[in-house]
Amino acid sequence: MKKIIILTVIVFLTQLISPQSKKEIDEQLSRSSLEKVFGIVDRAAGIHNASNIGLFFENRGKLYPRRITQGPSGEFPINSTKHYIYRVNPWVGIPGNVVQGLHTTNEEWEAVGGYHNPDLAQIAFSDNPQTWHPVNGWPVKDENGNNIFLSDQDSYCVYSDSNNSREILGLQVIQTGYAYGIQFAKNILFYKFQIVNNGQRDLDSLYFALYSDIDVGNVSGGVPEYGDDKIDFIKERNLVYFFDDGVSSEWPGGKTGFFGVALLKTPTVNGQMLGLTDMHYNLYDDDLDIDSVQFGIMSSSPSLYHSSLGSRYFHIGNNTNLHYDDPSTIPASGLDLVATLSSGPYRINRGDTLTFVMAFVAGETKDEMLAAATAAQQTVDANFNLPKPPERPKLFGAAGDKSATLYWDDRSEKIPDASSGEFDFEGYRIYRSKDKGINWERIAEFDVRNGLGEDKGIQYSYTDTTIINGFEYWYSITAFDRGSEIVTSLESPIGNTLAAENTIALTPRSNALGREPVSGYEIQQLNGNSNYVLNVQPIDNEELAGGNYDVTFSYLPKVEEGNAKTQITVTISDSNQTKPLKYGFKFNSANNFDLINLSTGEIIRAGYNYPSGGREVLISGHGLRVRFTDAPGATADERPEQGDLFTVSYAVNVVKNQTEYVVEKRPFNLNQIQSTTDGVIFSLNKPDIIKSVSRIGGTDNLTIDFTVVAETLIQQSLYFVNVIGNGTSNGNPFIVINVINNSTPADTIIAADSVFNLGTFSFNGIQGRVQFPVSLIPSAGNRFSVEVIKPVEPNVKDSYSFKIKGSTVKPELIRENISKIRVVPNPYVASSLYEPEFGELRREPLRQIQFVNLPPECTIYIFTVDADLVKTIYHNSNNGTEVWDLRSEGGREIAPGVYIYLVKSGDIEYKERFAVIK
Repeated sequence: MKKIIILTVIVFLTQLISPQSKKEIDEQLSRSSLEKVFGIVDRAAGIHNASNIGLFFENRGKLYPRRITQGPSGEFPINSTKHYIYRVNPWVGIPGNVVQGLHTTNEEWEAVGGYHNPDLAQIAFSDNPQTWHPVNGWPVKDENGNNIFLSDQDSYCVYSDSNNSREILGLQVIQTGYAYGIQFAKNILFYKFQIVNNGQRDLDSLYFALYSDIDVGNVSGGVPEYGDDKIDFIKERNLVYFFDDGVSSEWPGGKTGFFGVALLKTPTVNGQMLGLTDMHYNLYDDDLDIDSVQFGIMSSSPSLYHSSLGSRYFHIGNNTNLHYDDPSTIPASGLDLVATLSSGPYRINRGDTLTFVMAFVAGETKDEMLAAATAAQQTVDANFNLPKPPERPKLFGAAGDKSATLYWDDRSEKIPDASSGEFDFEGYRIYRSKDKGINWERIAEFDVRNGLGEDKGIQYSYTDTTIINGFEYWYSITAFDRGSEIVTSLESPIGNTLAAENTIALTPRSNALGREPVSGYEIQQLNGNSNYVLNVQPIDNEELAGGNYDVTFSYLPKVEEGNAKTQITVTISDSNQTKPLKYGFKFNSANNFDLINLSTGEIIRAGYNYPSGGREVLISGHGLRVRFTDAPGATADERPEQGDLFTVSYAVNVVKNQTEYVVEKRPFNLNQIQSTTDGVIFSLNKPDIIKSVSRIGGTDNLTIDFTVVAETLIQQSLYFVNVIGNGTSNGNPFIVINVINNSTPADTIIAADSVFNLGTFSFNGIQGRVQFPVSLIPSAGNRFSVEVIKPVEPNVKDSYSFKIKGSTVKPELIRENISKIRVVPNPYVASSLYEPEFGELRREPLRQIQFVNLPPECTIYIFTVDADLVKTIYHNSNNGTEVWDLRSEGGREIAPGVYIYLVKSGDIEYKERFAVIK
C-alpha cells in the first residue's frame, strides 16, 4: 500500500511540472543517487597530530571521532589524554535548509572522492604520500603542477550536501587543514572551508556556522565534568573560548586549560569582512534537528527569539544586540554548553566560492590561549606563508642492551629554505620521552662548525646508554636552521606520534645468551694511500646480512648562503693533491670574493675578482678547479652579492650491492659518525699514531707511557728507548735515557736526557713519562720499542669496501652463562615499574614480569611449587627478554605465591624460583 501511495504522489507531481523541469529533476535525482552510492565508498578519516592539538576527523563535516578509540578529539597537549572536543561541525544554511553532519540520524554531508587513496579510506595528508590519490596525487598544486604544502601537515578533503534531507542545493565544501609543529603556532589547528555552489540556482541569505561542543575536563563514561563549563566571547577577535573551574577529577594532573574556536577569515560584503556576526549558546540537551531552528540560531532570527523556544537559544542579558549572547548570563557553577558561531548573510551565485578560515586555539592558561589566538590571526593574515624550518629528518633506530642506537638521513640538508631559497641548515637535536610523547627532554645536539652555536659538528648516529632495559622510550629528531637578523632560528617539530617520520619507540632488552650480533667484516681499502681506518658497526638487524658495500669520495658544491642562481662545477685536476676539506667562496661584494679553507678557518687567498657571468678558480696545491657560471639572464639579485657563500665539500658515497645508493654525496669529515639509510654506522678514523709499545730488555721496575704532543712533528718510524745509566741528584734518583730512530740508516740517536721519577722526555712529537720506585732505580739495559705511524689523510682516490655478516649462536657460551637468566622484578609486588597503564578512565596496569638473559631460542615452563604446569612460553628472538602477563594458559590471573620456572635450550636447562605478592 505504501508503494502505491508514493507512486501516486510522484505521478501527480510530474504532471504539474513542465517537461524541461522534469528533465532537470530527473538529472538531479540521478546525480544525487550516484553521489550517495559513491559517497559511502569515498568516506575517509584522518588525524591531525603535527601540532600540539590532536584531532581525528571525517570527510563528512565532523571534526571529532565518533568514539575516542578512533583517535584524539581536540587533545591538548597532544598525547596527554586531555580531550577537549565533544563535537564540532560546520553548518551551511539558507532559510529553511541547513546542511549539517551533527545528528547521526540525519548526516547530510557526504564524502566526495578523487582526492585520497580509496584503498586506505584515509584523508589525504601532505606528510603521508600513501594517502594521496594514486592518479591525481596531492590535490593542491601551483600553476606549474608542483605540490603546494603550507604547514607541517596539510590535510585535504571534499564533501557535498548530497544527503540533504530538505532539498539538495548542490553545495560542495573543500576542507583543508593546517597543523604546525613550530613553537610559534604549535597550539593551533587550522581549517579552511571553501563553499562552492555547484547547484542549479543562486543562493541568498547563506550563513556559515561552527557548532561547537567543547567539554573541559571530561572523560567519556566518567563523571559529568562537562557540567561546569563556561564560555567567554571576544567579538573583536572573533573568538569564543571554553573553560571551567580549572580542575578535573579525571584528567592527568587534575588541571584543565582553555580551548577556543576562532573564525579568522570570512568573505567580504561591500568591501568589509563580516567576521563573526552571530554567537549563541545553549544546553546540549536543547539541540534540535529542525532546520528552521538551526537557521534561526545561525541568523539570530527575531521570530525564533520571540517563540516559545527563544529562551533556549538567546541569552542576550543586558545586550541590546540580538546577535550575540552575553556570557555573564551563564551561572558561576557552569553548564553543559554548546556554542554556535556563525557568519552571514551572504549571496553565492552558481559557480561561486565563499571561503572561511577557523582555528582551534588552546593554552594551559588563558594568556597562553590568547597568545595562540593572536598567532593564529597573524598566520592567516600572512596567508599561511610562515617562515619554515628545515625538513624533518627521517629517524630510524635499534634497541640494544641498556642502549638505543639512533640513525637518520640527511634530507634536512638537501632542501633549501622555502622562503629564502638558501641552504640554511644548522644542525640536529635529539629528544627523548619516557611517557610516550607527553614530555620531552633534549639529550643531544649536533651542529655545523661555522662559529654559530655549540660547533659540535654534524653526525648521523647517536647511541643513548642512559636507559633501562624493559622500558619503552620515544625518540624524536629535529633539524634547525641558523636563523637571520630578521627571523630567529627555526626548528622543525618534534613528532607527536609514532606515525611521524622523525619519531620512533624503542624498548631496550637484554642480550641473548651465546649470540654474537650482526657485524661488519672483510673491511678493506681498495684504492688510495691513506692509512685512516674504516670502522663499521651495523645495527643488529639480520636483514643486513650478506650486504656488500663500497665507499668512495667526491666533492659536493652548493650555494650555501644567498639566493644566487649560479651553477658550480667541480673538476679534479690532480687527484693526488685533493684533500678531505670544505672550501668556502665568501663574497665581499658582487665582484670580489675570498677563498677560505672552512675546515681550518684559514684564508687560502683573498680578493679574487668575479667578473659578470662567472669565472673559474684553480685551488693551487689542492687539485681542484671550480667553475662558477651565472644563470643566463640572471638579475642582480640572482647573481652573487655581498654576504653570499658558495661551498665545495668533501663528500662520501656508499653503494650497496653495486646498485643502491645508501649514502649519496653527503658532506664528510674525518672521524665523523656517519650512517647509511639501512642502518650501518661507520666512520673513517685516524690511526693510532703510537701503534705499539713493547719492552724488549730489562726488568719490570720501570714503566714508560707515551703520548702524542705535536702531531706536525710526527715521523713514521720505529724507535728504541734505552736506559743507559742512572744516578741521584740531591737525593732524588734519575735515569739516563736515549732514543734511537731505527728507521734512519745509522740508527741516529735523536734524544738523550736525564729523567727523574714521573718526569718526561720528548722526541719527534712524542712525549714519554717515566715511573719507577725510588727505592729501586732502573739500571742500564732497560729497553723499549715504540712504533709510530704518521697519519695520511684520504682524498678522492681512496675507496673502501666491507661486508655484513649475520649473527651466530654458540651453544658453548649458552652453557657457560645459563645461570645469568633472571626474572625481574623478583618478587613481583602488586605492580611493576615495567607495567604500562591503559584505559582513559580506569588506568589499569598491564601486569607483567620479564625473563631476561635468555638464549635466542628456548622454552620457559612455569610451575607451582606443587609441580602443576601454569604456563609454557616459547621464546625465539634476537634479544634475551621475554614478557609474561602473569596469566595461566587459560587466561586467568595467577594467585600470589612462589613459582618455579624451567628454561630449556636444546639439552641445556636452568631452574629457579620467583615470588608473586599481591
